[in-house]
Amino acid sequence: MRGGVRLNLPVLYLLNHSIHRTTVPFADAEGRVYGLVVYPDDPGVKKCAEDAARLIQSERSNCSFSAEQLEHHRGSFPALSTGVAHGNGRMHPQNIIHNVANTSVLKRLTSSKPFQRLSGFATGVFKTWAPRLYNYCEEHFTDLLSNDGLLTRIFDNSVLPAAAFNFGPRTVCLPHVDFGNLPFNLCWIWALGWYNWKKGGHMILWDLKIVVEFPPGSLMAIPSGICRHSNTRIGRSEIRYSFTQYAPGGNFRWVDHGFQSEEDFQAGLTTAEKKEEKLRKKARWEMGLGLFSTLNELGLNNEDL
Repeated sequence: MRGGVRLNLPVLYLLNHSIHRTTVPFADAEGRVYGLVVYPDDPGVKKCAEDAARLIQSERSNCSFSAEQLEHHRGSFPALSTGVAHGNGRMHPQNIIHNVANTSVLKRLTSSKPFQRLSGFATGVFKTWAPRLYNYCEEHFTDLLSNDGLLTRIFDNSVLPAAAFNFGPRTVCLPHVDFGNLPFNLCWIWALGWYNWKKGGHMILWDLKIVVEFPPGSLMAIPSGICRHSNTRIGRSEIRYSFTQYAPGGNFRWVDHGFQSEEDFQAGLTTAEKKEEKLRKKARWEMGLGLFSTLNELGLNNEDL
């Protein structure tokens, strides 16, 4: 028991408490920052988060959800994704397609001032805490859009090509990994709604053994493509939504392979080039780690945290 909340977790799990007006980085033994949680102090941001929750609440009844959108590996709540993605049956990066009703809802949400503001805030945090990773995403997304004029950028103030809206009204994610996302990138998650965050709605990072208090209007960034995560339950009468921005890994592979599939790319290589490509793939994890900032680079050390 921590703070009157039974989390049913091993005692070795660390509970990160919410502290107003702070940003808490998650760092490994080498000081590499692989995630963070932001508890904003800007009243305007908090108001935008509340307005965003009201927008989702009001638009929920305008959606027409399929069975797969109501029940999925993340949980039992309706969810819609939008933006540019490669994979899940798409042979190349494409705009995510929906029926007329859902397309209209997603257009209204992404063009609204609250979600535009939340997206811009996340971008500012991204640039500050992981500038190399931000530049990597920006370069790839810019190249992708330049190569295909049919692709749509859903947020002009973001380098992340896709977003997901979880319509709740009790968004409680099951333990999962978003395998389709770029593994060394950060997924940016806003907690929205009205719930007692001391009793529920915590984010659990299972592999890292961290439990994070996640109040409405807070922002978290995690490498969701490799980090197993979920949320704790909220009260039956409480409401929780979430808004997530992410980058499918297939988009990056498409750009790196000269805007072609893995098969076509491999078919055009010589024997020597195939050996070089194999070595490059083996070293890719190290390249990805190098995109994360360290505490020293950010002017911090473990004693500051």
